[in-house]
Amino acid sequence: MVQLALRLHDGLGGAPMGGLFSEVSSENAFSILETAYESGIKYFDTAPLYGSGKSESYYGTFLPSVPRNQFVISTKVGRVLKEADGSPCDAVYVNLPEVQVHFDYSRDGILRSIEDSLRRLKLDKIDIALVHDPDDHYEQALKEPFTDSI
Repeated sequence: MVQLALRLHDGLGGAPMGGLFSEVSSENAFSILETAYESGIKYFDTAPLYGSGKSESYYGTFLPSVPRNQFVISTKVGRVLKEADGSPCDAVYVNLPEVQVHFDYSRDGILRSIEDSLRRLKLDKIDIALVHDPDDHYEQALKEPFTDSI
């Protein structure tokens, strides 16, 4: 069966939806996603880091209502969210959930990150998984060969 590819011209980045510098309500997030999609945006990017999962969760309120072959979703690996043992602290994101972000480029960390992202996105697959900021912790990112991680 021949599968036609989507032609992607523009995309929507999810960092602001995670509360980058200011809060975005769930209603506004849904409206932003809906307007973007209706305006022809078919590529959506997010990451666990963006609002400690808030961006992915907001995407998960809208994307499951769209036919799965009508958009492309990317997220990132290399960061895993864990229960916070205190108040989360991030100078650029506001109103964070009570989780902490940990660097983890291990095979298990990558798989957990993808599973957790799928749960927050309420999707059964991710089209693109990008390695988030490997230059920040390049020794850890290179310790286990990336090809062994997937």
